[in-house]
Amino acid sequence: MLKLAVFDLDGTLKRERDPYVYLHRRLGTLEAADAFTAKGISGEISYEEWLRLDTGLWTDRPRALLVQHLRENPYLPGARETVAGLKARGVIVAIISSGLLLHAQMVAEELGIGPVLGNEMGFDGEGDAAVVNGHVTAYVPYGGKRAVLARLQAELGVTPDETLAAGDTRSDLGLFSLAAVSVAVQPDHPDVASAAQIVLANADLHPLLERLGQIAPHLWP
Repeated sequence: MLKLAVFDLDGTLKRERDPYVYLHRRLGTLEAADAFTAKGISGEISYEEWLRLDTGLWTDRPRALLVQHLRENPYLPGARETVAGLKARGVIVAIISSGLLLHAQMVAEELGIGPVLGNEMGFDGEGDAAVVNGHVTAYVPYGGKRAVLARLQAELGVTPDETLAAGDTRSDLGLFSLAAVSVAVQPDHPDVASAAQIVLANADLHPLLERLGQIAPHLWP
């Protein structure tokens, strides 16, 4: 039986594929971020340093403002129904994201998901008065999701044969490698589509549960 469903967040449960670019656009810092984006992509700087530079552009911005912008990033159609359907079957639904833990925790609260893993921003102060302090911890570096999922499976006592993984980019291929069923949601590269058992060509999760029943009835009776 399927016991664990792991979702990427950005572009898989939520519409925007890149949460950092999305926030830079909203906060007016996208041009400033261009100065180090190429170094991050090429590996000239570490992922954690890249995140530190990214979030450093938002230093002293209110946490409440970031939360507002992240809430305005809509869910994919069918996201709520898919999560509810999995949970109704007793499946643990988790998020592993190279995006912000702040965002993943918001989604977890709204959809009743847990556990969630992502990259943590630092804040000074409490509640609505908290502001970004520029510190960051990269718990899920780009390209590092496989190791994160392996640890989660060990903690939960779940095997790859009991796992579903859903994502949209090549950074999610590590999740696919440890899942009996992999789902590409509007994949952004042919490698993602070719690695998946289920391909949802559109950014819509409504078909997922029916497709799961068709291709893996032994996991989804």
